[in-house]
Amino acid sequence: ESAMLVSRTGSGKTLAYLLPILAGIDPQSPHVQAVILAPTHELAMQINRVAKELSAEAGLGIRVQALIGGAAASRQIEGLKKKPHIVVGSAGRITHLLDLGKLKLRDTAWLVLDEADRLLVEEGLEHVRRITGELGPQTRFVFVSATEGPATTRIAKGLAPDLKFVRVQADISPSIRHCYLVCEERDKIEWLRKALRGLEPSRALVFVHRGASAERISERLDYHQLAVADLHGARDKFERQAALDSFRKGRARVLIASDIAARGLDIAEVELVVNVDAPSQSRDYLHRAGRTGRAGAAGLVLSLLTEAETRLARRYAEELGIAMEPVRMVRGALVPSDGSGAQPLAPTPRKRGLAAAGSQRRTGRTSTEPPASQSGKGPSHPEGRHGEPAGKEPQSPGRKSGAHPKPSARRPEPDRQDGPPRRKPAQADRPATPPPAPRPNAQKP
Repeated sequence: ESAMLVSRTGSGKTLAYLLPILAGIDPQSPHVQAVILAPTHELAMQINRVAKELSAEAGLGIRVQALIGGAAASRQIEGLKKKPHIVVGSAGRITHLLDLGKLKLRDTAWLVLDEADRLLVEEGLEHVRRITGELGPQTRFVFVSATEGPATTRIAKGLAPDLKFVRVQADISPSIRHCYLVCEERDKIEWLRKALRGLEPSRALVFVHRGASAERISERLDYHQLAVADLHGARDKFERQAALDSFRKGRARVLIASDIAARGLDIAEVELVVNVDAPSQSRDYLHRAGRTGRAGAAGLVLSLLTEAETRLARRYAEELGIAMEPVRMVRGALVPSDGSGAQPLAPTPRKRGLAAAGSQRRTGRTSTEPPASQSGKGPSHPEGRHGEPAGKEPQSPGRKSGAHPKPSARRPEPDRQDGPPRRKPAQADRPATPPPAPRPNAQKP
């Protein structure tokens, strides 16, 4: 029967439809027996990889082929000559191959729409209707998503009138903790850097709206020697795949992504999700948050919000039924902003070392992190409101907190790094202030 499967992110929806499809494939048949559509190239390649691994490990002899845009159509046509049993890809490329007469779907038994709410809208819906027009009457439809909307349900029922609904674990995983930090828009990148340094997650996924923002943040974090990659729609297929591989294999601990990565991607050990640009819709927040806390693991979602954007936190809490905790940062830890004394928020226990060096322990400031005065980028002290005191500089050993130098005294300037050291002023040039009376047993400076 045709079915719509609605289940929360990270609950195993891919296996839920792949396993019965693989069990029902006839390896002796030369026809395409299942078509799986995905809204992004990354998700399509992930499904393709999982299907191939399952078939190989079970010894089923089932051939699987990916058909996505951005790749050479001529090579994909050559692959179709090997008679794949399952094709996984984007609706646009599959439609193109249908128009060329290189793909036949009359004997297809299953059509799966993964992330159906993204596929059944606007341009994607036109491609889906074109594909369904090539199917035979025996085809069963499977619509899969973590969110369910009335428009998606109506269109799905139009394509499959006898549609059955399976709703399992439709809410957000309770193992994910949700919090937000209020700051100025111009300070968000600096707060992101502080959160990554302080929390030190094994992997962190950072979401922005635009590709230009992803590149800018990636450059800033790379300057501070954080191992980072960026993933967005402006990158070509090979650059996007390289960024994902780098993140999956641990070469990059931070992935800056647009919403292209929020749908369906299963990346292990993502302990922290940061929303630099908060999503306007609760369902988009749900998909972003679902990149952590996979399969019941613990996770943390931190949203950086301006004062005006705090209304979004209230919306998420109301529409998704989650607790959004306001927090501030104190000495690298996120603590409740109301000062209730609750234990600091942090990802699950992990090995320290988010920087590319990996294993160095932090002592006040990571040794790979340049001082704020030398960075030349970003606000020097953005923490004035909800975190560490603004404008606070490291104290010298002999100076008490709150003390000020005498007006007549001039603080010696450090040697410059880009030229010869400055000559100290001669004794005659110094202010003629009488030296303090020596104390007993005091050493001369």
